[in-house]
Amino acid sequence: MKVKFSDQYGNDVTYDVPESELGYAFERMLPMTVKMTKSGSREFSFSAPKKMNCFGAQLAPGGIEGLCYHQPWNEIILYYGGYNEYEDLYELGKPINGQGAVRNLRGLVTVEKIA
Repeated sequence: MKVKFSDQYGNDVTYDVPESELGYAFERMLPMTVKMTKSGSREFSFSAPKKMNCFGAQLAPGGIEGLCYHQPWNEIILYYGGYNEYEDLYELGKPINGQGAVRNLRGLVTVEKIA
């Protein structure tokens, strides 16, 4: 599945979210509009509307950019500029379009399935 994050200023990034229980849980929440918080020097996050099932989900391996779910805090995180593997941090998807644009997202962000 392809999921697009876009703001009212024309900034957007699209992620490929593979089929998994976690991916399906995320898909059932879409579409949604969120206010993201800058939670670190290289990440934005927002609270998921409800807890997601991580059974069988892959831990996020770290990398340059990623769409992740931190289970203990029920937080969806968009990383840019590098991140490391972390306990209870699961990979939701990888960017396939708009790499580098995450840092420019601002205001209300629409999250929607596009394919």
